[in-house]
Amino acid sequence: MKTLLSLAAVLALTSPALAQSDSEFSSALNLIRDIAAKRTQAAKSQPRFQLTTQETGPNDPLLLAQKPLIDLIKKVEPSVVFLSMTIPGEDASQKPGHAICTGFFVDAMKELGRPSVIATNAHCVQKLAVGAEIEVGLQTGNDNRPKMVKGRVLAYGDARMAKDIAFVELVDKSLDRRPLPVWTKLDKGETVVAIGSPRGMTFSVTKGIVSALGRDRLGDEFVLDQNQSDAAINPGNSGGPLFNMWGSVVGINSMIASQSGGFEGIGLSLPAGYITLAMKQYKRTGNLKPSAIQLEVSASTTTNSLTAGKASPGGPADAAGIQPGDELVQVDDVRLDGLLPEDALKAFLTHVKYRSPGEKLSVTVRRGGKVSMLSVTTAEAKPPEPARPEWAPIPPNRRSSRRASSRSRPSALTGRRSGAMLGGA
Repeated sequence: MKTLLSLAAVLALTSPALAQSDSEFSSALNLIRDIAAKRTQAAKSQPRFQLTTQETGPNDPLLLAQKPLIDLIKKVEPSVVFLSMTIPGEDASQKPGHAICTGFFVDAMKELGRPSVIATNAHCVQKLAVGAEIEVGLQTGNDNRPKMVKGRVLAYGDARMAKDIAFVELVDKSLDRRPLPVWTKLDKGETVVAIGSPRGMTFSVTKGIVSALGRDRLGDEFVLDQNQSDAAINPGNSGGPLFNMWGSVVGINSMIASQSGGFEGIGLSLPAGYITLAMKQYKRTGNLKPSAIQLEVSASTTTNSLTAGKASPGGPADAAGIQPGDELVQVDDVRLDGLLPEDALKAFLTHVKYRSPGEKLSVTVRRGGKVSMLSVTTAEAKPPEPARPEWAPIPPNRRSSRRASSRSRPSALTGRRSGAMLGGA
C-alpha cells in the first residue's frame, strides 16, 4: 500500500501534462522506476510467513520447544523397568495368575550402601514370598522388546495398610542401570511425567500436572498420603516413577480413582520421600513389614492436639501405659505438638508404619499437665477385614442408593483385571 501511495505521489508531481519537455518526462519515469525497485528490494529483505514443518530441520521452533522434554525422557527411560510375575492362586482350586507392573532403579548408596535398588508397589509383589524370582524387562531402545532378565523380591510393605512400597533387585547386579535421584519438594501445578507399562504397553510416556497434594482418603478408603496428578496412568503403571522436569523421581504411581477401571483424570502416587523411609527401615531390620501399637488416635481441631483413645487390652500401647485422653507430644525425634492436628496424625501413623514389628518407640505424652516418656514395643500390624468384592451381589435394600452414588473406588494399577486393591489404615 505504501508503495502505491508513493508512486501516486510521484505521478502527481511528474504528470506528462505538467512536463515541459521530453527530457523532463523521461526523468520522471526513471524516478518512478527507481522508487519501485527500492520498494521491491526492501520487501524481499523482510521476513515472510513460512509454514513450520518437520522439514525445516533441527532448528524448527516447535521441535526446539519440546527438546527439554524429549531429552528428559531419553535420560530417565533406561532406568525404568517392566515387571512380570506369576501370582499363585488363593487356594489349590484356583489357577495361578499373571501380573504386570513397573519399577525403577533408585539411588540407594546413602541409605543402603549399594548403588541402586528397584522400587515398586507392594501390591505388585506382596502375594509372592520374599526372595521369589520374577521377570524384569530392561529398556533396549525398542519400546516393544524389553530385555527380560531374572529378578528377585527383596521386601514389601502391605498395600492394605497404606504402605504400598516394595524393593526388587536383579539377580545379575552387573545389569543394573543408572539409579534415579529422589526429590521430595512438589508444588500444585508442577509439570510431571509418568513412564510405565499400561495394559502391557511397555515404556509408555504420559505428561500432566500435579492436581493436589497429600490426599489421605479416596472415597471411604484410607490411603495415608498420596499426591494427585492428571498424567494418564492405567493398570500396568503400578510401581512406575513420576518425574519432575529435572528428571528426579517425585512419586511412585500407585492407584487411580475410577468407576470404569480405566483412567478418568485422577491418578495417585506415593510421595518419593517414603522411598527413603523404606530404605532406612530395610537397613535396620531387613524387611518392610508395617507395625502397629494398637491404639486409637484422634486429631482434635478443638484442642489443637493429637489425643490417645482406646488401647487394645494387652497390646503395645496398653502395655506401655498409654491411657485414653493422653496428649501425644512426640514420637522418637518427631515433634507432634507443633503441627496441625491432621499433620500430626499423618506424621505419627507414618512413623509407626515405617517401623518393623518388635522395634521400640519412645512416645512422649502429656497427662494432667505432666509430661512422661514411655517406651512402646511395636507389634505386627494386621490388615483390615477384606472389603466386599466389586462383583458381590448388592443387598436389595441398598440397590438404589448404590446406583445413585458417584463415589469412585481406588483401583490398583497392576495388569490383573481381578486385582482390585483397596487401601486400608
